[in-house]
Amino acid sequence: MAWLIQTPRPLTQVQISSARRVAAAAGLTIETKNETPSLNDVRDTATAAGILVALGVLAMTIGLIRSETAGDIRTLTATGASARTRRGIVAATSGGLGLLGALAGTAAAYLAVLAGSWHELLAGHLSVFPWPDLAAVLIGLPAVAAAGGWLLAGREPRASAHQALE
Repeated sequence: MAWLIQTPRPLTQVQISSARRVAAAAGLTIETKNETPSLNDVRDTATAAGILVALGVLAMTIGLIRSETAGDIRTLTATGASARTRRGIVAATSGGLGLLGALAGTAAAYLAVLAGSWHELLAGHLSVFPWPDLAAVLIGLPAVAAAGGWLLAGREPRASAHQALE
């Protein structure tokens, strides 16, 4: 038999200790709800943080690629390539790099989980996959990367007639 008692306010540590002493004297136990986040909350927060870090690294990578290919962009502009074409190139590059990073990161994460929990997998206890988090990483990250590349690219180079000095 069990009882559920709800209080209008959280109990203090002194109240919990006192209740446990009284319950122990009667041969009972007390369980209290703690405010520790659930595994789902931790996983969702870690997924969001990982996506933000990946997007930051991806933005730096795309910036470096664009600075290295500035001459090629000037050549494209001089030959009549539209802003849409330049945006498409950057969006495809960003999305492709985002997808490769998402696949590599997901594979590494699952290899780490399997390395640490292979005995649970063999026992059949590790069968739940976090599908929303996987979708956010494998679909959302490349989509946001491609959209960001599209939005931030396409400007006409300032001096398309001049070679950059090195």
